[in-house]
Amino acid sequence: MTPRLTVITPNFDKGDAVCECVQSVINQSFDNWELIFIDDGSTDGSFEKAIGTAKGDGRCLFLKNTSGIGGGNAARNLGIEKARSEFIVFLDSDDLMTKNCLKNRLQDFEATPDLDFIVYPMGVFYDIIGDSDFISNIPTSTPYLHRFLDRDFAWLIAGPIWKRASLISLGGFDLSLHSGQDHDLHVRALIANLKFRYIHQSPEIFYRQNTNSIPRKSSQSLEHLQQRFQMILRHHALLEEANKLGDQEKLLLARCILDVAQMMRWHLKALGKGALREALDMWKQAHNLSLLDKEKYHIGISYLRFKHNMMYNHIGFLQRYLEKKFRENLGDYFFVPTVNSCKVKLSDYAD
Repeated sequence: MTPRLTVITPNFDKGDAVCECVQSVINQSFDNWELIFIDDGSTDGSFEKAIGTAKGDGRCLFLKNTSGIGGGNAARNLGIEKARSEFIVFLDSDDLMTKNCLKNRLQDFEATPDLDFIVYPMGVFYDIIGDSDFISNIPTSTPYLHRFLDRDFAWLIAGPIWKRASLISLGGFDLSLHSGQDHDLHVRALIANLKFRYIHQSPEIFYRQNTNSIPRKSSQSLEHLQQRFQMILRHHALLEEANKLGDQEKLLLARCILDVAQMMRWHLKALGKGALREALDMWKQAHNLSLLDKEKYHIGISYLRFKHNMMYNHIGFLQRYLEKKFRENLGDYFFVPTVNSCKVKLSDYAD
């Protein structure tokens, strides 16, 4: 029997958590699903533990990523390729779903078949469901595209249920990215005007908040910052092509470029003076793309030189004073991280 829905789960060294994850899929009240579990080179026995949890359930397919391209995006793309159903849900291998999750998501899609994807809030937990009452993010009055461009991730990877055909139309996940691939996918979906709906309801998928995760630790590495910069440039090109590059979009892109450029200072040990040169080159591209005027561009140059000058770390009062002045002079081009993600409760916001 052809499955109606596919759960795609990439895995790398998630230990015993994979057993709970796989079991939460097997426990679904809706039974016409398939699970495609793709291991990305684990060495902790988690792949074998996941297989053992399934106990030969024919709806579960266990694969190893042998493509030569590592990472969750390659594993998810393999899952999309192998999926036999019309609908897809992504579930990381340490996350969980409640027993009616797949049934309810499929019913919602069948009621609105013209959509490309439907988004739901995700619950947050640490060890067991219920030890946190936070949700992953919230609806606001700000357009979703602007939120994602501003790195306010309105929903995470397991938030949506997708039509497989819609994922294929987007080209799946970008294999050049080692982090932020779900952010990139959602930005591209919004730029492409894919049809979607957000349903604000009690969470049925729960995200394991793990501050020691490998992606979290490596997301500020030199390679990841360089990839993030290239992703911003690609988003610029897509926005321009879709005739969606207005003043607000330009500001948000420039803001992100400036933030990535100032973070290059963390790699002074590896690059030496090259860290500042690369940061200034990034910022120059923002100016060359007409994302900001000459005045803000020159203030940004001074700001990057300030941030890359480690001398200020030893002169606290001067560092704080200059930081404040640059924030005032840069205005909206100064990036301030969102406080929304995983820091609100479902009850704080009505549908």
